[in-house]
Amino acid sequence: MKSVRQLKEVLGLNTIHQTRNRIKAVEEVIQPYVKRGENNEILVGEEGVAILKELQDLYESGLLLGEAADVVRSEYISEEDSKVSTDSYSSIEDLAKPEKKVDLTEYLLEELEFQRKLILNLSRGEEAEPQGNREREKGQWWAEWI
Repeated sequence: MKSVRQLKEVLGLNTIHQTRNRIKAVEEVIQPYVKRGENNEILVGEEGVAILKELQDLYESGLLLGEAADVVRSEYISEEDSKVSTDSYSSIEDLAKPEKKVDLTEYLLEELEFQRKLILNLSRGEEAEPQGNREREKGQWWAEWI
């Protein structure tokens, strides 16, 4: 396992910040090879180091860091996973959002149906028991909109 300082030397970088940027760029690819050590230090296994070396080689060949990261991700992540999210900063929560929208939509439809039935029942009750204009203004001003 190599620390960020050791990776800086292995990759031939000038700063620790550059090393952290490369780790972040291919985060989902090297995640299985990353651990936290003492004092929450980032440690990368040999497989992760190989991926970072490949990223650095692509970067040195003239690609931008984001482009090089896309190439590395395309090699290590299946097509299905890359269709779900191509953002290196995504998380498991982001993958679950579409399900939440469906659940929210269903909930809102149920709530709308409940409110519709409630309003219809109230308006039917109003027809059965006529009220004066004064009471209608106070309590059921909405009945005219139905």
